[in-house]
Amino acid sequence: MKMFIGTKLTVVLGIGLILIGMMASCPMAQAQAPIGVQRVKFTSGANYLIVEFLNDDLAHFELSALGPGPDPSSPLFTTPQVFKTDYAGPSSFTQSGVGGNTLDTADMTVAVDTGTLCLTVTDKTKSLVLTTFCPLNLTQAWKGLTITPGGMQNVYGLGEQFLQWDNPNGDWTLSGRQQRTPGDNFGNQMIGFGGGADGNAQIPVMYAVGANNANYALFLDQIYKQSWDFSVNPWNVQMWGDQIRGYLLTGKDLPTLRQAYMDLAGRPPVPPKKMFGLWVSEFGYQQWAEIDGKLSNLRADQFPIDGFVLDLEWFGGVPATGTNPSRMGSLTFDPVHFPNAANKLADYQSNGVGIMTIEESYIDSSLPEHADLQNREFLVKQCQKGPNNTCNPTPTCPAAVCPPSS
Repeated sequence: MKMFIGTKLTVVLGIGLILIGMMASCPMAQAQAPIGVQRVKFTSGANYLIVEFLNDDLAHFELSALGPGPDPSSPLFTTPQVFKTDYAGPSSFTQSGVGGNTLDTADMTVAVDTGTLCLTVTDKTKSLVLTTFCPLNLTQAWKGLTITPGGMQNVYGLGEQFLQWDNPNGDWTLSGRQQRTPGDNFGNQMIGFGGGADGNAQIPVMYAVGANNANYALFLDQIYKQSWDFSVNPWNVQMWGDQIRGYLLTGKDLPTLRQAYMDLAGRPPVPPKKMFGLWVSEFGYQQWAEIDGKLSNLRADQFPIDGFVLDLEWFGGVPATGTNPSRMGSLTFDPVHFPNAANKLADYQSNGVGIMTIEESYIDSSLPEHADLQNREFLVKQCQKGPNNTCNPTPTCPAAVCPPSS
């Protein structure tokens, strides 16, 4: 076993030393200043583990069988899933134990088995051993971690996957909900459920919860599909990738963990306040007069209407009728049934009513927009390899009647 340590230290000079001395003499307790990100590397044969302490209750790790791995003086790699990378480090850090295998900040202890590279995580603020993570099939293409449940009784998070009717409980330890599987070979997919198509979208953060605010979070910074199994002991998660990278988060309760995760992953833009109001839709409004009638009735009944959602009819509809082609992809208001659109939309806006229109990613081939985009080669092509790896459009009609390829 080899172990390396890399540190990032901040040196305070001159007047800063005087101020620190004055603060130390003050009877009021002062928070410790961060000492910089701390990194420790362990190797066992060709396997390696790097643990990077970003603050007192957040540790980042990288585990792989493809040693020797990166130098611990450099920050660990992150994918675009990670937003915040400028952490200041813990307020304190010590390394002790056999081979320097025990790593302490003010809030957590990470003990590393230098042979297996398992990590045991303890929340020092609660004097509670949270879990042990161990490599699983690390030399295989499909690899992962085992996760000791310990005192954890419930698991939440991991994105969305619809499994049971009439059961909104998101606990992954419940019977019938113990395996979080990907939607397809890439991880995310719309899959059938209850006669519809629901999302199976991976958001790889697991919140483990036990009695008396026992909790921690594990966020795996992997872009490949993942499979989680909570029907076995220990639990496990498996994935593709040469390295397994993740974050261990500890905290006093779930809201604290959630805030720490959102700091790490970033907060999505919040829609305008109006979007959280009452919007009315049907398939679909045929003309302005139909919307006006609904608006008049809702206002008369004192409904706080915020807007209407227009389906396919706003641009003229999809099916071709007689000599009229389909309007799919035109993205212009039907001038017959929705005339004077600019003035009408302004009138709605002045009365506090929003209008939302459906947009389609398809363009009917009979529209002038299609010809224009095709001439400019803006359309997606179904391709075959041409000379010198060029992309030639795949014929969709008999060769005798196909137009020449440009």
